[in-house]
Amino acid sequence: MKPQIASANPFFNWPDALLDPECFREEQARLARVWTFLGFAQSVANDGDWFRASIATRSVFVQRFGTELRAFENRCAHRSFPLRNADKGNGPILCGFHHWRYDSEGRAVGVPQCIPLFGVSPAELGARLEPVEIALCGSLIFGRFRAPGDNQTLRQYLGESFDILSAISQSPTEPQSVTREVEANWRLCFHANVEDYHPPVVHPGTFGKGGYPKTDRINYFRFGWHSAFFVNPEPDALTKMAEQCREGTWRSLNYRVFQFFPDLTVSHLRAHWETWFIVVVQYAPVSPTRSTMRAWYYPAPFPTHHPAPWFDRLTRPVTDLFRKFAMPYVVRHVLNQDNAICEGQQSIAQQLSPAPILGALEERLAWYEEAYAEAMRTPL
Repeated sequence: MKPQIASANPFFNWPDALLDPECFREEQARLARVWTFLGFAQSVANDGDWFRASIATRSVFVQRFGTELRAFENRCAHRSFPLRNADKGNGPILCGFHHWRYDSEGRAVGVPQCIPLFGVSPAELGARLEPVEIALCGSLIFGRFRAPGDNQTLRQYLGESFDILSAISQSPTEPQSVTREVEANWRLCFHANVEDYHPPVVHPGTFGKGGYPKTDRINYFRFGWHSAFFVNPEPDALTKMAEQCREGTWRSLNYRVFQFFPDLTVSHLRAHWETWFIVVVQYAPVSPTRSTMRAWYYPAPFPTHHPAPWFDRLTRPVTDLFRKFAMPYVVRHVLNQDNAICEGQQSIAQQLSPAPILGALEERLAWYEEAYAEAMRTPL
């Protein structure tokens, strides 16, 4: 990777989308058509389990019906009351406003006083919920409001990373999670995850002061609208990892981060010797100036490439207890530092330069903005 200054400005509608409500609405209408991470299959393991999520500011929910998963917009067909008013739960789809009840296909099958009030039976009324197209990559659930004629599969969308992400997601239990409201635009928040220039300044206690990545020891990869960072100089490391994940032979080896358009980051990092973790972070848009950060973390589901020394194994019962409490703190601490930076930027969003100066460690940010610009050019 050669040091460089980006000559072209890839930033589309910048910084208008961070402030202008109309620009934000148009942006979100387009992003609703894009495959977006919703949550983990472990969260809906039992019949009737459901969880709430969002796609481009639109509230949705995913629910298990026997062996199938279905997703719908979180809005009653009758008077648009939200059907799910908690983050997760278990039970039938029953509106809390007028007790309209829906089946697994999203059809209104129970309408109190239907014939006296509406003149027809529930079946003749034909009311139904807005469906959300969903697909799984391992235990990760993605969804979108599919545009007419768009037959792109999730595997096609994720490209070379599909098998990697599928393997990474294999947590035997439901991951631990952290949620926080951030007073900054979701795109600003994502920028902090997609470049490697800020960690020594913003996270000196975690990454060390002056610990900038050496460009000859890392590799950036671009695949479709997505990108990855590997502490590995091999130019074919991404392809090799995909092959080994398909074969079940990949081992935890070094720090790797994947960014998936529009708002998902998946990191593979080491906590101590043989102890590796997966950290998943999403910044869901709420308004032009506000986002919801959702983060999950769990032990990496791979054997380690390098075994720990004997003294580490001897003290493992004690150090495991320490890491049990340390990991939640580290995740929250690092993300809070990033969020504070983004909130600072948002506070002067009207003054942001329309053409930021990007260096070599910000190359993936430029790629991300090129993907964003392409997404914004798609017809509604």
